[in-house]
Amino acid sequence: MIMRITALIILVASLHLSAKTIAQKITMSSDNISIEQFFYQLKKQTGYSFLFKEGIVSPDQKININIADANLQTVLELALKPLSLTYRIDNSIVYILKAAVPPIQPVAMAAPTFAEIQGRITDTAGKPLSGVSVMVKSTHKGTSTDANGKFSIAASVGETLVVSSVGFQSVQYKIRSETDVITLSLVPVLDKLDDVVVVGVQSQLKRVTTTSVSSVSGKDIENIPAPSVDVLLQGRVPGLNIQVNSGEPGVAPTMVVRGNTRINTRIGGNSGNYVAQAQAMSSPLYVIDGIPVNTEDIANSIDATGTNYLAGINVNDIENIDVQKDAAAAAAWGSRGANGVIYIKTRKGRSTRPEFRVNVYGGITRQPQLLKTTTGADERREKMSIINQYATPAQLGNLPQLLTDSMNPYFNNATDWQGLFYRNGAVQNVDATMSANGGNVNYRLSMNYYNEKGIIEAFGYTRYSVRGNFDFRISPRLNSQFVFSMSKSDRKRGRKYYNNSDDNTPVSGSSQPSSLYRLTSFDSLNFQGIYNKLRNKNISDLYSASLTTNYTLFPFLKYTFQGAANISTSNRDYFQPSNIDQVALLADNASPQASYAEADKGTYTTYFVSNSLNFAKKLKMANDHAHNIVVTASQQFNADIASNSYVSGYNVPSNDIQVVSGIPQADLSGGSGYARDGLLSFVGQLQYDFDGKYLLYGSYRGDASSRFGRNSKWGYFPAVGAGWIVSEEKFMEPVSNYINFLKLRGSWGVSGSQSGDFYAPYNSYIVPGTYNGAVAIQPSYNNGLTKNDLTWAKTTQKNIAIEAQLLKSKLWFTLELYDKISRDDYYNFQLPFYTGFQSINFNAHDLWVSNRGADIMIGAKILPQKSPLQWSTQLTVSYNKNAIAKLPNNNRTFVITDYYGVSRIFAVGQPIYEMFQLKYGGVYNYQKDIPFNPVTGKAITYFKGNHTVVPGDPIWEDVNKIGDVWVDEDNGNQYGDRVPMGNPNPKFTGGFINDFTYKNFSLSLVSVFTWKRDVVNTFFQQQISNITGGYSSSIYSFASSRLPDLSKLDYWTPQKASAKAGYKAGFPSINPFGPSYYQYIPLSSQFNEDGSYFKIRTVIMGYRLPRTFTQKLKVGSARVYGIIDNFLTFKKSTMPDPESVDQLGIYTGGLYPQPRKFTLGIDIQF
Repeated sequence: MIMRITALIILVASLHLSAKTIAQKITMSSDNISIEQFFYQLKKQTGYSFLFKEGIVSPDQKININIADANLQTVLELALKPLSLTYRIDNSIVYILKAAVPPIQPVAMAAPTFAEIQGRITDTAGKPLSGVSVMVKSTHKGTSTDANGKFSIAASVGETLVVSSVGFQSVQYKIRSETDVITLSLVPVLDKLDDVVVVGVQSQLKRVTTTSVSSVSGKDIENIPAPSVDVLLQGRVPGLNIQVNSGEPGVAPTMVVRGNTRINTRIGGNSGNYVAQAQAMSSPLYVIDGIPVNTEDIANSIDATGTNYLAGINVNDIENIDVQKDAAAAAAWGSRGANGVIYIKTRKGRSTRPEFRVNVYGGITRQPQLLKTTTGADERREKMSIINQYATPAQLGNLPQLLTDSMNPYFNNATDWQGLFYRNGAVQNVDATMSANGGNVNYRLSMNYYNEKGIIEAFGYTRYSVRGNFDFRISPRLNSQFVFSMSKSDRKRGRKYYNNSDDNTPVSGSSQPSSLYRLTSFDSLNFQGIYNKLRNKNISDLYSASLTTNYTLFPFLKYTFQGAANISTSNRDYFQPSNIDQVALLADNASPQASYAEADKGTYTTYFVSNSLNFAKKLKMANDHAHNIVVTASQQFNADIASNSYVSGYNVPSNDIQVVSGIPQADLSGGSGYARDGLLSFVGQLQYDFDGKYLLYGSYRGDASSRFGRNSKWGYFPAVGAGWIVSEEKFMEPVSNYINFLKLRGSWGVSGSQSGDFYAPYNSYIVPGTYNGAVAIQPSYNNGLTKNDLTWAKTTQKNIAIEAQLLKSKLWFTLELYDKISRDDYYNFQLPFYTGFQSINFNAHDLWVSNRGADIMIGAKILPQKSPLQWSTQLTVSYNKNAIAKLPNNNRTFVITDYYGVSRIFAVGQPIYEMFQLKYGGVYNYQKDIPFNPVTGKAITYFKGNHTVVPGDPIWEDVNKIGDVWVDEDNGNQYGDRVPMGNPNPKFTGGFINDFTYKNFSLSLVSVFTWKRDVVNTFFQQQISNITGGYSSSIYSFASSRLPDLSKLDYWTPQKASAKAGYKAGFPSINPFGPSYYQYIPLSSQFNEDGSYFKIRTVIMGYRLPRTFTQKLKVGSARVYGIIDNFLTFKKSTMPDPESVDQLGIYTGGLYPQPRKFTLGIDIQF
């Protein structure tokens, strides 16, 4: 009796365990997987073992499986039916049998009437979905859709079909008749918790990550007319601040992850200004298909063309982008992950049969709004009105002829100098791809042509690219992936000499001549000649190849080898003929008539080798508990080789010889460079969870770099993370219908960066020339000392977050708080003269920069699923507070004046690059408003007593209260009356994306914004300075310079002040005869503006052609679409585009404006 009771208990327990396991939800998405791998994946998820007799199942047999949240029976029915197999479950063992031997003899009953039900599954845009699971709910029998989204299944009337696919919400459909033809659209889930993201060097399910990683799907950014992917990420990733400050084709935007950390003391340089600005930003590391690419090193080492490296990658080849933002995620990249990591994964073949896709779009680009200017008769009247208020009779009798001889046809014009060089541009793109995932080969081959004609004469960008992705399944345990890409970029840069400079036109924006001047045919031809005769050819080539091999040593242990090589070449040919009558473009000591030729060439080669072991094990425990452990150990080696050369000279013998040839020795110069480095790394990563709800993560990386001194080559970068999926707890069951997913997580980590100088720690020498045939060698006095202790700059970051999905996943949000400290960065220390050296770059151990902030992402599906109109929305908001935490020399404050005359203060507690200026407070309208000097009893003065303040002067705050206002030493204060007046680092950035679908129609609105950013409008400042004489007043400068639109300026005049009591001017006096005390250069905050903006960046409209129509065309699917890019801008500032400012918040008016693009396209799939 006791034995019977015991047996009964065991039987009940085993049946309970079996039922619970069978009911366990299984998610699997694999194409062309072997049956052996299929059983292995099922065992990992269920704990069941699978047995079959030899000969029944071929281990090499391939299947396709794509199912979400299904039970074991459903998965087995779907996978085994096409193989004529069935199964029998006995406790924890599944026996695989021939279909002729049914596992259970059914009870005899009247057979229902079955019909072959056909249907088609698409996404919300009407695109067919392949591999979708279609299952009869009552019998668990099922099938999957083909490449055209079609399926056929035997079912009876009244039964319910369950349609499911990874990444989409499941749908149930009740069969109404035997001739029912089903067409269903699957709605994507808002936050794909079961998607795989890359954390460090390891792939993880997003559900169980403990670090900060944001993902952008390639589908979200495809077909938008842009030459590079980086601009398309703007507003889509919280914490990623992207400013598209130039619309020039092929130029990179500025991109900063969670705040800028870099202090560059060379921003005050002249010729190196543009390079210094670029180096003032901390750029992320890019990893493309597992291969790290340091675009900053490439740009600094060999980039002669100034072309964005990412512009060589076709946007439509991208599958997914993971942005690793916190140090815990990026620490696995160690010495290069301090500024974040952007992991780009390219597309593979998906369909089980060959699939062809052609995507073509084209359109026009229009110039945006330009700055308003006063021209023609209005200009003359405005200028004479100003002159008549200030000029003496003697001055009136000596006015320039330009203003007085209005009948002269040479001085009575309305020339539009600003628009002289603009035009309508064009953009074209052609993509052709072929892909398949069948048999033992998965492949995708793509070809792309992109061409953009610029909106300024002689600007444009053309790219040709080819990319191939091949996956070879050699055996059930061994597979290899080979990826190659080639691209050629031809960038036209007009008259630009320096990369990313603002000299786009021969007549710059802030120094244009008066519109009264006549533009003669000779002048027109001369200006056009600058473009037509000037030769500025820039070619960039990218070549890359990688081989990845995976071998499964044991079911729980896999070895991966990865080897890759990337080659980037940059070639520039420049020629300026002698018959261009203009001031020399390049050098002050060159004759305006001298011809000039230059040839630059650079090559950057990267080799990467990685060996990895990946251990993955699920340890089952009693009561269905389980430990999931994934451990990755990796060894990596990275080598870089940079070589460059140039040759240039003046006085080319003939304008028909447009290369460096035949130039006199005295006018010829040249040089070359070569550098190489190596990086050896060891990486370990651990991912652990208990029952899928208690999460732990850890990583440790050691790097040894040849760029550091012998005493400190090794750097070590640890990281840890923990998470808790609260929604999996039993106490959450009562609210599970409202809170579908809730996770708390936190992380801490250290990442680093290395010096950009390959030979930074070593003595360096230069060869200044020869003497009597002997080579002269001397030490490099600027940073030429040995630095044996030069080491890594490090970033430590803490991160806490909450993730949630609510109301059946109709609403979701993520909130992250971070605290990032960057320290030991490289700093240029000045040395005493007696050392014999000028400066040294070394780790500033007391140079710390803090970035604290919050990243917020909120998404919602607004309308019910059954509604024919669908609307989903996503809002991203990033808040960042940037501040200096420590400074060298006992936190000593220092000030640098940049290229444009704007002073920057670097002080503890203040943001980096903060504007340091006199505080502007309006205009002194009357004599009674002017304060008195407390000592002299007279009116206060400016410029150390050189100018006594009078009505019409700007109000500058007397911070030191001594009766004189100026910018340098004043009453013991070395900085005079200057105070912090503007922060160029934005406090808030983000994006707002709305997607609408109605039947076959779709509409997407992508908006971006920046809030709380201060910029200096040096364009307007320079215009005012020009017409008032700048440093010294000049009526001729006033007469011959362009006059800005003064209609809304309300500048002070004596007549306005006397005509109305209590008059308050909006701008100081504009007096071409008055004294100059530097009032119209950016020493004060008078020209500071609010750089905030909200842009509707992109509008995308699409229509998916009906299936009945595409069948007639014999194509799988077709979609037509139209896109408007750079659609609409809302702003406070007077600038046409407040985003078109440089990295330090300066608006010069000379950067290439962002065009408005209108494109139409068609995407056809065969």
